Amino acid sequence: MRIAAFLLLLAFLALAQEVFRPEVELVRKEKRVVASVSGEEESLFYADYGDLHRGPLLALEEGRVQVGERAFFRDGGSLLEEGLRVGEEVEAAYNPDLEREGLPYLMRLRRARGEGARYLRLVLFDPKGVEVRIGEDLFAQGPLAVVERGGVEELYLSGGEARYREEGWLELKPLPGTVAVRQGAVRVEGKALRYQNETGEALLEGPLSLRREGEKPLEGRAEGLRYLLDEDRLWLFGVEFRQGGRTTKAERALLREKEGHAYLYGNVESRDEKGFLKGERVLYALRTGEALVLGKVAGEFRE
Repeated sequence: MRIAAFLLLLAFLALAQEVFRPEVELVRKEKRVVASVSGEEESLFYADYGDLHRGPLLALEEGRVQVGERAFFRDGGSLLEEGLRVGEEVEAAYNPDLEREGLPYLMRLRRARGEGARYLRLVLFDPKGVEVRIGEDLFAQGPLAVVERGGVEELYLSGGEARYREEGWLELKPLPGTVAVRQGAVRVEGKALRYQNETGEALLEGPLSLRREGEKPLEGRAEGLRYLLDEDRLWLFGVEFRQGGRTTKAERALLREKEGHAYLYGNVESRDEKGFLKGERVLYALRTGEALVLGKVAGEFRE
């Protein structure tokens, strides 16, 4: 059947007492992005092929989409690029073998870009968490991952679930949930992660909470996270760090976890009971919370 190239319902799969761990891989400039499930009961790995259709977006309704001369039905598992507007040139990926009221099922809708003759969607679900590695040392975990191939390669990690129904189709329910990103001792939690292989960029949707274990634990929050695979750079935006009685805020932060510090930029302000300091560029020690202003400095301290 065209509905699925293969289906692995992973319950009780073991060989020589080793659990089979299916995975999918994206490669960018010799760097790998790998997503895998545990292979234990209730985990799922599913691959679904679809056809592609391009044209102007004529209608975007709750359960129906019109692209050029073709119409499709959609549900909560249909992935839509954010901000789509009627009149834009779009690309629809659809399953011609799954119909409702004569309309084929819409798998994904996005702005038209790139080229591809077929569409491949791989769905990974694991109640214990789908494991994702981006590059060498950035790790992410969440219950549901969708990997797309066909023109543009993307990975979407979120809350939600996926179930294969007896009727022969996959029920996909991506929902905002807890997605954790970890680099070294730093752990950041957000709602959903999207990685685009075309640019090597991963974005974690906020609001975010963060923590770094250690002698002086660091806690905080941020509005968003951006990771650049090519440069191995992890950025946080709208940052607040709390550590050892000191609170530090900045517009953005570049984390250098391996080096044990972060560079803070833009209206940086660091306060404790003894006073405060301000600057436009600050070197922040992740282990101790000490802040060193690089360049112009202002502050006030009490005895």
